[in-house]
Amino acid sequence: MGEAKWASNQAFWDECFDIARRFGARYPELAAAQCCLESGFGRHTSGQNNYLGLKGEGTTTTTQEFYDGQWVTIKAGFIDFPSLAACIEYLITRWYKDYRHFKGVNNAPNRYAAARMLKEQSYATDPDYPAKLSRLMKQYAPETTKQIMIGPKKRPHDFGFKLGDHHLVVNDAVETMKAFSFEGKLLWEIPCLARGQYSDFEWRIRNSDTPPGVYLFGDVYKDYERVGDKPAYDRVLMSYGWYTFDMIDLEGQERNNGRAGICCHGGGSANGWPGAWAPNQPLVPSHGCLRLKNIDLREKILPLYKQGKIFCSVWQESR
Repeated sequence: MGEAKWASNQAFWDECFDIARRFGARYPELAAAQCCLESGFGRHTSGQNNYLGLKGEGTTTTTQEFYDGQWVTIKAGFIDFPSLAACIEYLITRWYKDYRHFKGVNNAPNRYAAARMLKEQSYATDPDYPAKLSRLMKQYAPETTKQIMIGPKKRPHDFGFKLGDHHLVVNDAVETMKAFSFEGKLLWEIPCLARGQYSDFEWRIRNSDTPPGVYLFGDVYKDYERVGDKPAYDRVLMSYGWYTFDMIDLEGQERNNGRAGICCHGGGSANGWPGAWAPNQPLVPSHGCLRLKNIDLREKILPLYKQGKIFCSVWQESR
């Protein structure tokens, strides 16, 4: 860990933000968050003036990457830059603007979608990379307008919620799931995607986001208990992971939007095999189901399922 060249974390953030905006970043706060996360607010670099962990010919050093569900230490080459500005310009040119056959993250509808797009385009291997960037943006560049959310019109109590049951609350804007007891006590909070294959504001068409509303967890398919921790490749296992819980729409949110088959599961074909079967596999968008980490399905959801009914309220972004 080196000495910071800036008087404060805020000073480093401000300089990165100004540079990114000058070079054409639609979301300069995202570029600033990347610089701060990758360099510890300017305290260390991977190559000369490389505050973004950009790989290429230059300085060779050790780094950590997330492969097949675990962190591994490797040696890699990192580009040397003449200045912080040159480093950020390289980022904006190749990742924010359209570059060759790649669509830049300037095309994303908001800064959080842009952060997810960076992960989807393999900028970083850390499965929590978008969430870490989002936290930094909320801290150093809070939004001036309130996020509009749409969710259930009713409560679990309207459907027989009783002692021993649990209530899950999914917020797709911040990509989390919170669990509450019948008494209203917060039990835990875990990463969760309620994201499909379209924009952040679309849940009315097939393969889009999970429709907002109250659900009841139905049947469970315990594939991990059936095949163990090292099964042979199977396309279904890769798609759905260790456990799959059917989700019954209690407000007609599936049927009224032409949707069907909404579940809560793990896996993720985009992770490949055996990456999709790893305990802490990266969360990738589904075709409209809730996606959790495999280990959280076993250690968090399954114990609640054994105690009583699980109701789930899904909240989505709205324009």
